[in-house]
Amino acid sequence: MEKTKLTLVTVAIAALFGCTVLAQGPGTKNKADLIPVPDPRPGYGFCKLVPSGPDRGKLIVTVKNQGRANAPASKTTVEFTPGGGIKIPTPAIPAGSSVALPPVAIPAAAWQPDAHFKIRVNSDAKVDESNNNNNTGTGTCIG
Repeated sequence: MEKTKLTLVTVAIAALFGCTVLAQGPGTKNKADLIPVPDPRPGYGFCKLVPSGPDRGKLIVTVKNQGRANAPASKTTVEFTPGGGIKIPTPAIPAGSSVALPPVAIPAAAWQPDAHFKIRVNSDAKVDESNNNNNTGTGTCIG
């Protein structure tokens, strides 16, 4: 009861001074939050390709855990339109870390002449996340 009174007093004082109070629901503080990471170069979006070597031209998918808890292993799906979906095993990711997944070959059918795709992290819903609304990213690789 005392904690509730203290919280209400804190909110009232913040409102008095024109401050915004952000509230989190129970259980959201210490959860993982997986997101697909775009290429850092401007204009590339999620089309990050292996530049050379035996995997040249394959798509690199990077997944970040921007949450406060470690994420267990899961699956990431890349859906090419056309061309179908490819499921990629995603290892456990510590809070605040990123991992580049094994490169994905873009199906020949996807090139129309460009390849359109959607990346969906935690596609098997194995990770209890604080936010599931940021799990997708769409991209186009220019053919």
